[in-house]
Amino acid sequence: MGELDGKVAFLTGAGRGVGVGIALALAKAGASIGLFGRTRETLDETAAKVGELGCRTVVCVGDVGLRSDVDRAVAQVQGELGPIWALVNNAYSAVTTSVEDITDEALDSTLRACLHGSLYCMQACFPTMKEQGGRIVNFGSGAATMGTPILASYNIAKEAIRGLTKTAAVNWGQYGITVNTICPLSASDAYQGWFDSLSPERQQTHLQGIPLQRMGDPEKDIGSLVVFLAGPGGGYMTSRTFHVDGGNCYYDR
Repeated sequence: MGELDGKVAFLTGAGRGVGVGIALALAKAGASIGLFGRTRETLDETAAKVGELGCRTVVCVGDVGLRSDVDRAVAQVQGELGPIWALVNNAYSAVTTSVEDITDEALDSTLRACLHGSLYCMQACFPTMKEQGGRIVNFGSGAATMGTPILASYNIAKEAIRGLTKTAAVNWGQYGITVNTICPLSASDAYQGWFDSLSPERQQTHLQGIPLQRMGDPEKDIGSLVVFLAGPGGGYMTSRTFHVDGGNCYYDR
């Protein structure tokens, strides 16, 4: 018996990187999954991978930054798979910029993909969760909690998500809804491209800066915590930030 047998999860950013690992972890735990993202091809690839594990899926193509797309996708998933128990807000957008160089366009696009998208999904799932309870897992960033200078607009959006998490956790706890944030440090397509661009010496220095001296695994490290928070073990944990980063985040303000 899996921890999430009979449960339905809705996963954003499901077509690549950490999202694929989370989908695999959810599938192995027995969940059915609504896979939401902007590119059908990559979503179909994820669906094929989890389908091999016997997981039921619904692929929904859309933009988390558009409320209408989110509402349509949530309705589709609940119509085909059943009421959503676990919402995993993994989708994001990031641009490299310092505080002094943030443009309206950069901030708007990052906020819409990160903050607006998380809020829209939470609001769309709330009526069902209000009746039956549920689990919401949002995604922050260690870069944001540490204030990494080159990711200014991204950091603003990710820290706003933590504020959203805490507020929703306090407001919605009465309905049996838990809301938590994960700040991951995990291998992904974007990370791998950056890592491969480094010299061997800089690669080694980077990994040595992580106490566990490796990058996180999207499925085993990040996905496993998502499953735990969505399962029986996470039922009395809410409003918390979990840094799954091998000890890399040396402080959390």
